Amino acid sequence: MSSINIVVCAEKTEYKVAVKNKIVNDELSIIGYADFQPESKMRIQGFVPDVVVTPEFLTFVEDINLGSFGCSAIIMTDKVTVDLVNNAAQSGIRRVMNVNIGNEEFLNTVKSIVGNEKKLNQNFNVAKKVRSRVYAFFSGKGGVGKTTICTNTAVYLATLGKKVLLVDLDLQFGDADMALDLNPSETIVDLARDTNGISIDNLSSCCCTHASGLSVLASPSSPELAEYIQSNHTKAIIDVARNYYEYLDCGCALTDPVITALESSDDIFMVNDVNILSLKRAKLCQNVLSQINQQDKVKLIINKNVKKNNVKISDYENLLGIDAYAVISSDLKTVNSSLNSGQPLITYKPRAVIAKDISSFANKLIMEREGTLTAGTKKKKAFGKKK
Repeated sequence: MSSINIVVCAEKTEYKVAVKNKIVNDELSIIGYADFQPESKMRIQGFVPDVVVTPEFLTFVEDINLGSFGCSAIIMTDKVTVDLVNNAAQSGIRRVMNVNIGNEEFLNTVKSIVGNEKKLNQNFNVAKKVRSRVYAFFSGKGGVGKTTICTNTAVYLATLGKKVLLVDLDLQFGDADMALDLNPSETIVDLARDTNGISIDNLSSCCCTHASGLSVLASPSSPELAEYIQSNHTKAIIDVARNYYEYLDCGCALTDPVITALESSDDIFMVNDVNILSLKRAKLCQNVLSQINQQDKVKLIINKNVKKNNVKISDYENLLGIDAYAVISSDLKTVNSSLNSGQPLITYKPRAVIAKDISSFANKLIMEREGTLTAGTKKKKAFGKKK
């Protein structure tokens, strides 16, 4: 059984910590935090939690319309009163409980509420919305193939009918649009400078569409324009997009706005090729991600893998302490040919080994998101043997 996903909505850090301390096993999981600002309503919807825990603020929670996507609300406070319980019931709050409730009782109460919500949804044919996934493709070294893997993964998902948005967050030298032979009339800068704010309509109008159906939000057209993109812009883009796309792929270079994107992502794919410089940079990147408490999201991708190399996959795994999530074969000829033709290699030469490696990687993402990836599949070396 998958864990019950919780979003904690509160202003005070002490309250968020108190709720976090109630969770003592894998049956419950906090997937995000929010405050009571208007933009947080969109953020909470994007998380698609099973439960929202909050100290009160009934009107705020009521306005989110949690029931529309199969979510329950719980008030946990040290000021439980009869009026609060009655008002909560009228507003659709499933339970009011004391903040000092024991961990075991909290677990059982949440499980009971979620179970009842599922039965209620089945009776009224309410389909539980599946949370979108945000993938950040990140590297501390240029030329490792981050753009190739990111764009081709996004195209492959789109060709399967998935609703995918590719956001190029390499704000100074991003070239995802060129790799896909697109000529965007607007970029992420136009979206950030829109006086009407970042909404799904404005986001859609600034995207260009690839033949596969993939939506692409291009990086600034010139390096000096990168300064217009701030952390609040990347946060807002991801929060808005989560509600409308199944998958968000973000190609990242380390800047303050990108750190915010990394914090908002579900998985950070650290892309490396097999050479000593890349190995050194991988460890430095891991240290940086640890400093911003994102180390648990990191998954290792080894690109340009060849049979004979002084630097081996096991060197990365031993140094970083994590197994390779995916291994992509080296095929410079196919990559260059696809780039020069303006076609993603995943559709240009789908039978090439590198295309099969990327499609296997993308299929693994789908199985993880849909909950069909078994323990046996996780352990299987689906991307070739270690060298």
